[in-house]
Amino acid sequence: MITLPVYVVFLVFLGILMIMEMYRRNKITYEKRIRELKNKLILFKEELDELEKLKSEMLSRIGISLRKPLESVRKTAIELSRPPDRSPVVKEQLARLTDEIEEIENFLNVMKELAALENMDLTDESQFPGGTESSVVSLDELLFETLNEWNELFLSRGVSLAVSVDENVLISGSRYYLKHALDNILSEISRIMIPGSLIHIMLSGGNDSVRLTIVHKGETKSSAKQSAFSVELARQIISAHRGWLTGETATGQYAIELPVFQSRKEQ
Repeated sequence: MITLPVYVVFLVFLGILMIMEMYRRNKITYEKRIRELKNKLILFKEELDELEKLKSEMLSRIGISLRKPLESVRKTAIELSRPPDRSPVVKEQLARLTDEIEEIENFLNVMKELAALENMDLTDESQFPGGTESSVVSLDELLFETLNEWNELFLSRGVSLAVSVDENVLISGSRYYLKHALDNILSEISRIMIPGSLIHIMLSGGNDSVRLTIVHKGETKSSAKQSAFSVELARQIISAHRGWLTGETATGQYAIELPVFQSRKEQ
């Protein structure tokens, strides 16, 4: 039988103690760092909540502050355009001013609603501004519904549609606002399209996200008047649904990515 010297046993035992002590100290250090990170996350969340509150208040105040002067300017523009001897050029400019004011008012109204939407739980039976509605949206069905409404205008302009869509693409959110975003994007494309253009739309679903691309192909109107708010409003709507929108307004190319629907049981 082989026996180890006492000092070897002692060294082994000492080594084990040192390893255990090192492990204990590392554990204490990591636990301390985890507590610090948790505290920082709590502080960041509180700051984000405060910023969201300030954002909502700011949008509300901006809307209240601008509503009266915008209405006053619109009424003045309408009054100035009424005299029969008013120049057609001046009337056209005043009509444009009226349209722009309406767009600003609509933008402020929807931005105020979106400030509330961003704080919603985009899962089953969420409560949305304007009433309760299902949070499960079939994006492929919504897309076809929207395109059917725009199809007559496209045909009258000599514009073709090419559509490639996956079925049963489900996302979480507000059907009303998502349709609003699609309408805004198609509205911007309608400003630049000319006869012979093609609008290619592709919708594909994945495990984690869905992707929608809307691409205008062909020549564009060089003098097209673009809205300053439509695409930005669509971007804010998509952002409120935890997604993103990229695009080139001048060429009519857009890409949307949104997270797929997840029920409470899956989360």
